[in-house]
Amino acid sequence: MKSNETAVALEVYDPTGAVDLTEKHASRLETLSGKTICELSDRMWEDSRTFPHIRKVLQSRFPDAKIIPFTEFPGVYGVSDEALAEAVRKSGCDGAVVGNAA
Repeated sequence: MKSNETAVALEVYDPTGAVDLTEKHASRLETLSGKTICELSDRMWEDSRTFPHIRKVLQSRFPDAKIIPFTEFPGVYGVSDEALAEAVRKSGCDGAVVGNAA
């Protein structure tokens, strides 16, 4: 370093966006057979187009599964976590398909 230059300190952030986990997701269901599955939507990108396809595939693979359409639940945005969790609990859901991403 030359005598007329000054040192610069840079702080570099992790570009991966990694964060510490504070809560883990629930364990995966071993099977969807005989289960009640909720569809939860963000109501932001063509859910009325994609969920029927997802539902059709799930019903063909697990004909005894009960699937509750996303239209039976509030959107995942604009509602409190507690209200959404209560709606899911009241419906007796064993699992959920959550979508759609824009």
